Parts: sequence; C-alpha cells; structure tokens
Amino acid sequence: LSTIRTTLTHDTRDSAFLPGEGHKIDLSYEQAFGDFDYPRFEAEARQYYTVRCRPDGGGRHIIAVGGQIGWTEDTTPIFERFFAGGFQTFRGFEFRGLGPRQQGVAVGGNWMAIGSVEYMFPLMANETIQLVTFSDFGTVEPDTGFDAFRLSAGAGLRITIPAMGPVPLAFDWAVPLIREDG
Repeated sequence: LSTIRTTLTHDTRDSAFLPGEGHKIDLSYEQAFGDFDYPRFEAEARQYYTVRCRPDGGGRHIIAVGGQIGWTEDTTPIFERFFAGGFQTFRGFEFRGLGPRQQGVAVGGNWMAIGSVEYMFPLMANETIQLVTFSDFGTVEPDTGFDAFRLSAGAGLRITIPAMGPVPLAFDWAVPLIREDG
C-alpha cells in the first residue's frame, strides 16, 4: 500500500497536554495508489473553554467539545477503513466495537462521524488529580448516514505525576446508552 497524505492544521490551544482555551482543527486528504486506489478525507476539530477558575488562574473548570468526520470509497481495503470503539475513539464500547460487521467480524466503515463533550475540573488544589465527565456519540457506517447512531456516557480521572512529565495518566469508565445489536 502506498499513499500520499496532506494535512492542514490550525492550533490556538494554550497547552498541548491539558488545554483550557483555544481550538485545534485538522483537515486531511490521503490518496492511495498501487495495488489499492482510493481517496480518504478526514476532518477533526476540538474547542476548549474555561468556564471557571481561581483568581490566580489555577483550578480551571474546562469544557471540551470535539468531533471527527471521515469518508473513503468502497474500494478501500478493510485494513484502511474507519473503526471506532475503545479508549481513544469511543469510550464505553469495546475496541473496534462500532461499525459494520460481517459474520461477526468487524469490517469497518467508509463513513465515520463521532463526537465528544467533556467537563473537567480539579479534585485537588495542586491540580494533580482531575475529574472528567463525558459523553461520546456518533457512528461508523458503510455509507454516509446516521442509521446506527450510538451514545455513551462516563467519568474518569486525569492524574499528573510531575516526575513523569506533563502528560497526565487517563483512566475512563463509560457505559453505552444507545447501542446496536451485535
């Protein structure tokens, strides 16, 4: 498989690891050629709002709203189709648990539209432990549409250990509220 991919990014976030203000938008186009020939379009956007903070700027309560949309042709091989489910894409569903299945096997979709809303606030004054509540929603389907829409809700912790760097450890728990058979 050979592909060429181009991406445009606009990033105004105040931090790459725990942003509280700004947005990040990625638009990309990928063209495969050789044994497989297909186009792939993807867009991802995320906006961050600080709704409350202490006078010193700490203790931020942050709302994050984001989404991802993607489309590819029917000629796309299974290993390049869209999949969702699991801690990085759609919490509350098993890994690759969203999307078309054939004979019990996840075959991925040619269309994906997923989103997320999160509310995060510190549990401790030094902000090493933060609580997150969230909802993930969307679909992965063989054709453009929202016939198999799914929804989950949950909560999690973000734990920042200064000796390990600025990236927090994330622990999320979620339950599906709207699911499909299978």
